[in-house]
Amino acid sequence: MSAEGEPRPTQVHFWEEDASWIEMETDSILETEDDELEFVTKVFTDDVIAMVLGGSGDPLGVALARVGAKVLRIPSFLLKEERGTGDKNNDAELLAFLVRTKPDLFYEMLERDISVVKVTALWQISEEAMMTRISCGNRIHQRCVGRILMESGMCLEGKIKDQVKSILANDKIYQALEADENRYLREMTKALEQLDIYVKLFKPLEGVGPKIAARVISAVQDIRRFPTEHAFKSYCGLSVGPEGEFVRHKRGQVGNYSPTARQAFYLLQDQFNRRPKSPWGQKLLENKRKLREIHPEPIQAENKSGKMVRKYSDGHILKMAQWRTTTQFAVWLYREWTKIATTE
Repeated sequence: MSAEGEPRPTQVHFWEEDASWIEMETDSILETEDDELEFVTKVFTDDVIAMVLGGSGDPLGVALARVGAKVLRIPSFLLKEERGTGDKNNDAELLAFLVRTKPDLFYEMLERDISVVKVTALWQISEEAMMTRISCGNRIHQRCVGRILMESGMCLEGKIKDQVKSILANDKIYQALEADENRYLREMTKALEQLDIYVKLFKPLEGVGPKIAARVISAVQDIRRFPTEHAFKSYCGLSVGPEGEFVRHKRGQVGNYSPTARQAFYLLQDQFNRRPKSPWGQKLLENKRKLREIHPEPIQAENKSGKMVRKYSDGHILKMAQWRTTTQFAVWLYREWTKIATTE
């Protein structure tokens, strides 16, 4: 991944043996998508490809697997351990060395992994389609309001909402964008139904639909990327304090968690709260009761900046219970997902 966030250039290190079994090593840089496409067309069935597990290189891995190559991926934390004090820019050469000397560190890309990459791509497309449709709707709403305010003799009461609704229903561009969004959502749902992770873990959960499930799966990609529950929780932004507060960062400092993952778990906790009779809704109520027993009454206390604030109100207790429940769910998800991922 480049400093600009682009998954290029892709570093490639070739290792092969000629007819005399003499090792030959060469390097190459794939600067553009066309370079990557040309590289894929030159791959043969017996070729072995070593790459990092998860991340921006997964679509390239899928393309290579589709042409018959054996794609082996290593978790980034293991690659980091093997690198030691070495230069990160030499990872391509290190991968070629490790796949020959320590193949047990790698996981082969299977159909399940390809399905996850497909779900991730479709979720990203459906999200972009949704944002485009919302932007179009907002522009139509603004134009409608402006016209009503400028034209004389028009009554405002009850007009704006009805007119916007009518315009949206007849606007060809908006309707086309909505149709595109629904089509991508159907394709994503179909892809999810072919994924055992979704069928076994997410689909049975009340309130967890395809969009939330796809958001979680897209953010995590592969549970084997995380060596421990703590690493998984940190990545998902679930490192909250005992009072339900998040770790603070200095201005300009970027958090070391995935915003997509934390947003997904925020949506999950909202569903738990909306469905108190569901298993995780019951867990949320249980956590609320326990916290209220510990803090029976709201109090006035001094915060870190010296300001007096009200703590342990009903809203504060709910917030604490929600994040505690979400963290418990993340631990459950990590364990169950790991069981599935390690079952070949």
